[in-house]
Amino acid sequence: MISAFVHVVMLGFAALAYGSSGPKEDNEAVVVSPPRKPRQIPEMEKPKDLDPNKKVLDNPKKTEDPVFRKVEEADHNESDDDEEFKKMKGDSLDFVSDKPFKGKGTYDTIGGGGGGGGRYGGRLGGKRDLVNSGGGGSDTEDAVLQALKWLSRHQEPDGSWRVKEYTAQCNQIPKYATGGRCSPNPGEDHFKAGVTGLSVLAFLGAGYSHLSKDTYDGICFGTVVKNGLKWMLESQDTEGCIGDRNASQYMYNHLICALALSEAYGLTGSPLFQSQAQRAVDFTIAAQNPGMGWRYSYKCGDNDSSVTGWAAMVLKSSELSGLQFPQTGYAGTLAWFDEVTEDTYYRVGYTHKGTGKVYVPGLNEQFDHHESLTAIAVMSRIFVEKKKGDRKISGGCDLLVKDLPDWNGNKIDFYYWYYASLALFQYDGPKGPKWGSWNKAMKDSLVKNQNVGSSGCKAGSWETVGRWCGEGGRVYATAINALTLEVYYRYANVFGASK
Repeated sequence: MISAFVHVVMLGFAALAYGSSGPKEDNEAVVVSPPRKPRQIPEMEKPKDLDPNKKVLDNPKKTEDPVFRKVEEADHNESDDDEEFKKMKGDSLDFVSDKPFKGKGTYDTIGGGGGGGGRYGGRLGGKRDLVNSGGGGSDTEDAVLQALKWLSRHQEPDGSWRVKEYTAQCNQIPKYATGGRCSPNPGEDHFKAGVTGLSVLAFLGAGYSHLSKDTYDGICFGTVVKNGLKWMLESQDTEGCIGDRNASQYMYNHLICALALSEAYGLTGSPLFQSQAQRAVDFTIAAQNPGMGWRYSYKCGDNDSSVTGWAAMVLKSSELSGLQFPQTGYAGTLAWFDEVTEDTYYRVGYTHKGTGKVYVPGLNEQFDHHESLTAIAVMSRIFVEKKKGDRKISGGCDLLVKDLPDWNGNKIDFYYWYYASLALFQYDGPKGPKWGSWNKAMKDSLVKNQNVGSSGCKAGSWETVGRWCGEGGRVYATAINALTLEVYYRYANVFGASK
């Protein structure tokens, strides 16, 4: 049985009991993106378990290349280097990065969108056109900004975010104090690493990095990201795991932070993150069950679709950021989803075929079941294989559009909405009918139910009414909903934009 927070953030922040980082076999191929060409860094620590003599996979065939757009210059203000961050981190990282936000070529994105957006779609340039073409607008972008402002106001002094005790940061800014403090919520602060990673991802998804100068309510978003990344770097152990490995559930915490660290490196090219991002990827691979997926402990022999999908996202982002991992990472991901996908309706199971319902007894029975696992599998297949004609993808999307977002008590599931938005936008966005139906329902649910300025300190956040908010709390709800509303530009379409 999985914990609520496991599917809170990608079906939660579950766990991985780690043994020891197993070495990769010499005959394993390594997935690697085209080189980023950062400045030469003297004496950079090299990952110990990577063999430079391993065979590297050929670049994807040109027929499968994504479609690229010309985008505008970066939408945000950035500083030129990492000097300030370097001072915060200490003398161990004594070097300066390349200029930020410069795309490097053909394979720069998960879907497409080169130029100013670089490796991660249009989040750093040309947002307006992408938002409008995908069915968003000024309302969705304002909702994202308000959510980021709320997150910035509730960050801890050490750079983290807390699940339950986040209210300690309420009313720090007078103009939000009139409406009182945010409401206390259930949850456990041992998921702090997970919500911290998710919050940083929300800023990165909107194009803000540790180099950004944009300031709102007297808070610089670049400083927010910088402090969050600093906390994650300092929370990583020598084997690459990020977060407290003594927590009962920690693999999701690690994976979310690993994705944030990988994206931070991919967005900026900053060598400040390269070595530790690579170690986070190495730890992820070490935990994979041979030939299959992931679950809560190190090569435990059990797999589940929630953890496997989150790990697949880490690997895809890492590939695009120029980090290395064995081909078996992708192969096992696809093998697992094949194992648990029904042959008729293409519904995806949790731990076995036909086991699609995941919940915490006594907490989530009041919520309707949704196709969260199917959404995870569809997204993973699209990002890894890029085969639109795969019936497992199209059939899965058919299931998703039969269950549209609905802000109605037991139907609310922010996690499902997040993953299904990613999957359907990739499959059918920005103009397809499936995406159009989903997008309208998603916007109506999220934008209309966000707390507004009159809500005092709660302004910009969402209430903890969703299926997995019982353990993730208001920080989870706000971060994941912001990420959902960033879908228009966060990753460009794998299959192109001519729909």
